[in-house]
Amino acid sequence: MTVTITPLSEREFFAWYTLFAEYASGEGVQPTDEQVMRVWTTVQSPDGVSFVAHDGSGAVVGLVHALRFERLLTGRAGYEIEDLFVSPTARRQGVATALIEHVRTRAEADRLPLLRWSAKAEAPATRALQDKFAASAGGWVLQTLPVG
Repeated sequence: MTVTITPLSEREFFAWYTLFAEYASGEGVQPTDEQVMRVWTTVQSPDGVSFVAHDGSGAVVGLVHALRFERLLTGRAGYEIEDLFVSPTARRQGVATALIEHVRTRAEADRLPLLRWSAKAEAPATRALQDKFAASAGGWVLQTLPVG
């Protein structure tokens, strides 16, 4: 599949929303309109980096949202991928890899030396995608603990 990656623009809101809603549903989340607008505003902010993937016909088939973070101990900063989703019809065609590589290229352009993202242990396809990049991962494992 031929894929073109572009920055997420305001004119793509409805195409983005369709994919975002599908992504949220797959995660067991039914976001309210307020939550959707909070995500949209955040990914459009100066600390947000968001891209969409277009197939050969121009349809939006994937999205990635990343936010800037800083490692306090080292003073090094980077982008953390918060959301990565590819339409089921476009999976296993390199779209997710292209989106990640695009965020990596953006981090390099912004002179940020780190890129990270997490995946659920029970998501083998996502874990396999992470394994493609594991050689440069530095051995870190991120755990999320519920509070309260």
